[in-house]
This record gives sequence, structure tokens and C-alpha cells, in this order.
Amino acid sequence: MFGLRNFSGSCWVNACLQSIFRLPEVQSRYNNSEHETDNPIDYSLREIWVSEGRKGLQEFFQSVRTHTMPAGESIGDSHELFMYLCDQLPYLNDLCRFKIADTIKCKNCGHQEFKEDSVTEFSISSEGKRVPIADCILKTVTPYEISDWKCDSCHKKGCIKQQLIGTFPQVMVFHMVSTESSIDYSSILSLNKHKYALVAVTCYNGYHWWAYGRNMPPGSSWFTFDDGVIKEHGPKEFPVSEKMRLLIYYRLNN
Repeated sequence: MFGLRNFSGSCWVNACLQSIFRLPEVQSRYNNSEHETDNPIDYSLREIWVSEGRKGLQEFFQSVRTHTMPAGESIGDSHELFMYLCDQLPYLNDLCRFKIADTIKCKNCGHQEFKEDSVTEFSISSEGKRVPIADCILKTVTPYEISDWKCDSCHKKGCIKQQLIGTFPQVMVFHMVSTESSIDYSSILSLNKHKYALVAVTCYNGYHWWAYGRNMPPGSSWFTFDDGVIKEHGPKEFPVSEKMRLLIYYRLNN
């Protein structure tokens, strides 16, 4: 485990990178030099990993910097950076991408519409403090009524809409979209008979980003990653924060 220097408020970059570096495929890729040398993001990530943060950060800033994501210049958003890296790194996209579907059924004639999409994160919200993550997921996939929706078949109003998870990726990323509430997340999560282990938590308190993480397999020590400060908690001291913004789970079974 190694820390990362903070350059001009780059805690959001450091928290995102420390979370990604907890994934076994990421570690294996850079340990074995399987990166794409002509991809500046992939190349700089490998430099950061093998040098334990002594090289590569400035090059990484240059490769991801945009007007909305000013890496190395001012504060940004770890979530936006993670999504950007999924777009720019095909191997990371393949690990995280999964299918979802929205179904709409008319309450009057039974006409159904089905729209499928693929995403790299699952958005969750909470209406209270420390609501169990399983309840938040269930709320998202629970059918609900839309009274002003108009059916294309019978032209009457009223439908039942539901979101479904179609596939289960190797890496499941949950994004907390509400900021005034919190989620009580768990170290092990079961989704439709698939078991996931939490490997990283990215947190934000309104002015500073940091991360918690552990290496696989489950049972390894948890660490706090706060820029250059690394603190080991041990395998039984599970870090829970109400300031969670991203949860990264790793699938344990097929």
C-alpha cells in the first residue's frame, strides 16, 4: 500500500485511483505490464502503480484534464473521474459495464414497453440516515405508478414502471446520489445469487475526498487512503462512513 501526493487539491484524483487500484485485474494488468503503451491514461496508471506514486501522477493529470475535470489544478469529483476512466479504458469498462432495463406496463390495456441499456454504475439513494443498502437497491427496482403517462395503444393514462438489472458485472459500482442522507453498506452483498465483496469506498465531506479499501481476497486488512497518509485498520475493523459517494464491489462467484 502506498500514498499519493496531493497537488493543488487533487484529493479527488487520489481517492479515485486508490479505489481502482484495489481491483485484482488492475493490479495484475500493471504488475505484468499488460497496459496499452499508446494510451496515455493506461500508461500513466502503470507508472503510478509500479513506482508506488513516485512517478506518473503529473502525466495522469495531463491525460485526463478537461475544463470540467481540472486534474492537478483544483478540486473535482471522484465519481466523474471514475466514469471518465471507464470510457477511456476498455478493460475497466468491460469489468464494470452491465445491462439494465426499464419496463412500462399500461394499467388499462396491459400494453408493455421495454427499453434496455448498458451502464457502468448503479445509482442509489436514501431517504434517511444509515438505511441498509439492500433496502436502497430494492427501492430502486420496485415497481411504481406513473399516473400522467399516456399509453400509445389505448391512449389512456396510468402505467406501472420498473427498473431491472439484466446482467451482473465482475465489478459493481454503486453511486450515492443523495447528499443529505446516508447508507449503511455491508462488506458482503448478495445480488440475485451473485456474491460480491466490498473492495473500496470513496467518500466526500463537502471539501475533501478520501477512500477506504482492501485487497482481495476477503479477510484482508482494511486501509484508509487519505492522500499521502495510509492507515491500516486490520481485517475486522470495517470502516463505515456516512459521507460515502461510491461503493465498489467485486464479484466472488460466477
